[in-house]
Amino acid sequence: MIFRTLYSRLALTLFILLCLVGLILVQLIGQSSLQYQQEVAQKLNSTLAEHIVAEQELIKNQMVNYAVSDSLFHDLMIINPSIELYLLDKQGVVMGYNAPEGKIKRDRVSLQPLQQFFSDEVIYPLKGDDPRNASSQKVFSAAKITNKDGLQGYLYIVLGSEQYDDVVQMLGGSYIFDSSLRVLMVALVAALLSGLIIFGLQTRRLRLLGNVMRDYAGKSNDGSSSIRFPTSGKSKDEVDALGAQFNVMAEKINQQIHELQRTDGMRREMVANISHDLRTPLTTMRGYLETLLLKDKSLSSDEQREYLETALSHSKHLGKLVEQLFELARLDSCESVVYSEPFSMGELVQDVTQSYMLRAQQKSVQLQANLNPHAPLIYGDIAMMQRVLENLIENGLRHTPDGGRISISVDVDSGNVIVRVADTGCGIPVEDVSRIFERFYQQDINRTGNKNSGLGLAIVKRILELHGSAIKVRSKINQGTTFSFQLTTKSSF
Repeated sequence: MIFRTLYSRLALTLFILLCLVGLILVQLIGQSSLQYQQEVAQKLNSTLAEHIVAEQELIKNQMVNYAVSDSLFHDLMIINPSIELYLLDKQGVVMGYNAPEGKIKRDRVSLQPLQQFFSDEVIYPLKGDDPRNASSQKVFSAAKITNKDGLQGYLYIVLGSEQYDDVVQMLGGSYIFDSSLRVLMVALVAALLSGLIIFGLQTRRLRLLGNVMRDYAGKSNDGSSSIRFPTSGKSKDEVDALGAQFNVMAEKINQQIHELQRTDGMRREMVANISHDLRTPLTTMRGYLETLLLKDKSLSSDEQREYLETALSHSKHLGKLVEQLFELARLDSCESVVYSEPFSMGELVQDVTQSYMLRAQQKSVQLQANLNPHAPLIYGDIAMMQRVLENLIENGLRHTPDGGRISISVDVDSGNVIVRVADTGCGIPVEDVSRIFERFYQQDINRTGNKNSGLGLAIVKRILELHGSAIKVRSKINQGTTFSFQLTTKSSF
């Protein structure tokens, strides 16, 4: 289709509108010219009937004075063929005229236009009935015929005779009329060309935007494409607004592509880590169980017990890993905390610290809680917050050497509760701080024998996100690490 583009449709619309405007202008020019001619003719001949009546006695004894009227009408119509003369009685009935038989179609003329013509507030052109046409009206001149007995009738002069109409129609094909039409056509064509040029300039930026979007969509976009719509600070019309929105959309798409690429990389790494972490305990369990089956009779009871305990240990590790995977998947499916209630963070810290006190003593690690007795209640899921504290304490126990210290403190800042978990462990390298909350990320390059799943801190981060908080990390190598987060004392769930 030819008219698929916006420019072609605008051009077609402009062409149709100009054609309609041209037709309307031709009609208006014709009507205006006719109205102007009629107004001029009526103004110039407004006293014609009055002068004739003053010079001639057209009605005598309430009868038409044919001796005067016939010769007068004949002479006047020869001198000025554009007029027609009629004598009317006081009721407007046609009494006398100079016309062939059968030409008169009306025997009465309405007197209302004549009374308006005689008034001082006449507005030209004023039209009256045409005796030679039962349905048309024409401009006229009129005068009252009076004598000593009063009003005798009217002289009614039609200023546009049939012969005059024929001449006007002939002039429709005259040179002047044709020249006017040519001028009008040239003006319309010039307007059309100017409109096309203006539309082309106005739609140029729209075509540019379409090309930019086409190039952006058609190019192999890896998120690094810099195809953008060039916006200027001068114009702020709809095209610029659309281009700016496209640029914003392109930036969001590129960000999403980068995020998808990063997520895909994390997914691949996670699958590899899951495969490794699942395969290691399963392989170990299988090895020990197969050894028990093959050497059942040659192994002592102590060796059998040792093999079973090792298999059970790996089974527990595998169960814990699967449990954390399910827990993280459940947290990812949540958009907010399901169960929110006020509780004391100090009491929760105290309870969790007591539950880990024995493990800390076994590792010769000092575990202490520093609580603010004036800490207000916070809102959240108490089970989830207990999980946060447990994971942070386990992380501290795992990386704190014998003789070290782990402290959990609860403070108040600007009405909010601040929780800090600090240890004197090995610390975290600067390049690893931003990655410790990634799933399955572990600092150990050699993962063999490491029973840490790498999901604990990822679970902590997700739980705090559901509570509208974020976890912060400060760490120095061989000096220790501090995890902190802030909880609101107002319910936002």
